[in-house]
Order: sequence, then C-alpha cells, then structure tokens
Amino acid sequence: MNGEFEVEFCPMGTLVDRLRAAGAGLPAFYTPTGYGTAVAEGRLPVRFAPGKSVRVARFSEPRETRQFNGRWCTLEMALPADFAFVRAWKADKRGNLVFRGTTQNFNLASAKAAKVCIAEVEEIVECGELDPKTVHLPGVYVHRLVCPPNIKRVAEFVVERKPGFSAGTGKNAHANRNLIARRAALEIQDGMTLNLGIGIPNAVASYIPPEMDVVLQGENGLLGIGPYPLPEEVDPDITNAGKQTVTMSKAGASLFDSAESFSMIRGGHMDLTMLGALEVSGNGDIASWWAPGKVLKGMGGAMDLVMSGCRIVVLMEHTDKEGKPRVVQSCTVPITGTGVVDLLITELCTFRFVREKSGLREMWLTELSEGVTVEEVRAKTSAAFMVDPNLKKMPRVDPLAT
Repeated sequence: MNGEFEVEFCPMGTLVDRLRAAGAGLPAFYTPTGYGTAVAEGRLPVRFAPGKSVRVARFSEPRETRQFNGRWCTLEMALPADFAFVRAWKADKRGNLVFRGTTQNFNLASAKAAKVCIAEVEEIVECGELDPKTVHLPGVYVHRLVCPPNIKRVAEFVVERKPGFSAGTGKNAHANRNLIARRAALEIQDGMTLNLGIGIPNAVASYIPPEMDVVLQGENGLLGIGPYPLPEEVDPDITNAGKQTVTMSKAGASLFDSAESFSMIRGGHMDLTMLGALEVSGNGDIASWWAPGKVLKGMGGAMDLVMSGCRIVVLMEHTDKEGKPRVVQSCTVPITGTGVVDLLITELCTFRFVREKSGLREMWLTELSEGVTVEEVRAKTSAAFMVDPNLKKMPRVDPLAT
C-alpha cells in the first residue's frame, strides 16, 4: 500500500495459461476471458502512491483485442518466472515428481514457467523406483529438491459431514441461502457436467438427488467431486476449488492440473455453471469479484466460467445487509462478464434473461417465492424488468439426507 510493489489482477484460467505459455516458449495468446471488463480495458489499480495513500499511482494498460469468428478476444502475454516453489508427494533423484490428489493445480505450469524450480517433497526415491506412468512433472523442469523431516499435510478448510445430516438443517444454516440452493437444484438435469462456484452454489450439491447422474468439476483439477468427507475420510490432498476438503465420486473421478481444468471450461465442455454474485444488471452483466472495502483476492475462475459458452445461473440474495438492491440497472462495481447471465435466482424470485432481435437482453420475472408479491420485488429491485404472463410460484426440491 506504500507504492513499494505492483500487483496485476488476472483471471485464474488466464493466469495458468500465461504460465503454461511461458514454459512452452509461446510469447502470447488470445482468449475471450476478460473481454468487456476492466481486465481488457485497463482500469485496474497496479500500484498505489507512496505514503500510505489510497491514491492509485498506476493503472493497468488496455489489452490488445481482436475478433475471431465473430467473438472478441484479448491478447495475453506469457508470464515467465525466475523461481517456482512447488510441493509434491514423491520425487526420484532426477527430479521426476508425483503429486497426490488435487495438488497438481498450478504446480505443473509454475514449474515449467520458471528458470529455477524448487520442489518440496515428502519422499525422495532412487532413480527407476517410480513407475514412469505415474510421473506428473518430468525432472527436466525441476532444479532443486527439498525433503524436510516430518512433513504434515494440512488442509486450509477442513469440512466434514455427519452421517444422517440433512442439508440445510444445521445450526448455522442460512434460511435464504438454502431456499435459493433448493430452487437452483431444479436446473440440474441427468447427465450434466457442471461447475458450482463458492458460496450458495456450493450448497446446491447437497440437494442433487442421489439417483441423478451428474459430474461436478473443480477448477483446481478434479472431475467427479463427491460429498464432503466423514471425519474418518478427510484427506488434505483432496479439495475443491474453494480449498475445502471433499471426496471423489464413487461413480468415477479423474485428477489433473488447473491448465487442463480451464481447457475443459473454455473449450465448452461444461453444461452448466452456477455462480454467486455481488450484483447482476438488467442486461445480464455479473459483478462477483470486487467488493469495496473488503480484502481483494482477485477474480478467481469466474471470468473464465462466464465466457465458457455454457448456461450461466447466478444465485444471490436479493439485497445487501443494508437492504440495498443487488439487482441493478447497471453494475456499480467492476464486472466479471457482460450480458452472460441466463437465469438469476434469489430468495424472492427468479429472473430469466432473454436476448431480443435487437441484440439487447431483457430481464423477465418468471417465479415468485411463497408470500412475495410483484410489488415487493419492484421495491427491492433497481433494474427494470418485465413480468411473465405465466408468472408462477417458485418450486423447490425437498431437503435431502446426506
């Protein structure tokens, strides 16, 4: 904050591919992620002025943009590094690395992008002892090995479930959020591959019927996310993108790194994405990563997800803690994507976004929660909207035992 360092905010999928590009000798690449946002237009703070000032001394530069097959993209430069520090499970003395669970994440791309890669491992074995088919990172990318004694695996957020626990009925259950999650679960269809964001979307998994065949994907490198673990099942190396402990689906799962994960996302291989948000506009813009006055961690993978071409469903409470509308005519905080929302579900109602012949999008009120009136929705919504002539009561799934 004293102007002593610079920071660059970068979408998660773009970041891992910038690292991957550097490791592959590619100077730059085009991506649709971030187009139409401050990432592409160059309005993000990079460095503050000295003296503990909140004055921004330097903003990010606009990205070069280009249209491919009718779709606008931004030019992203490769991101080489001097050093990379990675953590693996096993190594042989040539530096070949094996990772456990979801710990591949950014480690592979980071190692490849760096001039010097230093790997901390739990065990170093002799050359030839590792099965070549199990090696995730070839030793050519690794320059130093460190094997401290008594390494402990620690999960950042240990989340457990109890046998017989019923979703949404715990002591800390948030009524509005559970109502939203129960409605959102009805958007999931058999055979779907989907990504559930942090917050309310994450709770939707608890309401998916057990007989339904769906595959949950995590940006950190897990396809086939299972329920939260029982206490005896907790594995710090099996987590979701929110760093919470999870299990792998008994119906089948696969593990990979974050570069592979975002290739799935941007390549259009997801059927549905559910995200939380700070604001949604009447045009279907979503703002989800920058809350004024809060610790700013970056935009995560949301910018990549909203540009993936799959159906985007946003789940959020209708107003903030002060009662101010979060469904607004125009977003008041930096946006994650422009005109990308297909469905918005709040505790009060459901809005559907429809693209008109003019190319503009209109917001239609299609469902009302029990006891809620159109007048109440209008009073708590600052965006203009149309009322569906077939307006109906909002359905919800019943709580499930997990």
